[in-house]
Amino acid sequence: MRNSHGIEVKECCASCRFKDLTRLMTARFCTQHHKSVKPKGCCKQWAISEQLEAAGSAGGKVKRRAYLRYVIAVREEEALAEQRGLKLVRKSIDQIRQEFEKNHGSIFLSL
Repeated sequence: MRNSHGIEVKECCASCRFKDLTRLMTARFCTQHHKSVKPKGCCKQWAISEQLEAAGSAGGKVKRRAYLRYVIAVREEEALAEQRGLKLVRKSIDQIRQEFEKNHGSIFLSL
């Protein structure tokens, strides 16, 4: 089936508005049937989730590849320092984002 924005969505428990995630990644809880269900299972009461209905609405943003590479580089440097026995405080994502934006502009692609 396709959502209202033309994005194809598979009808199954994983895409249903009545699913509730459990601690197990292999199961979900159906709030309609009040039981555990498999992610690929489906029933006649399936209804598309709000998130998947919104997919393709252009409400999201895409992060720049340069920013994602920057985050990876920062985390690799931190891991290398830890391997060498150096104690350091890991930067938060907010700190990394602020550094990148200060030097390179927005973390998002301009479409």
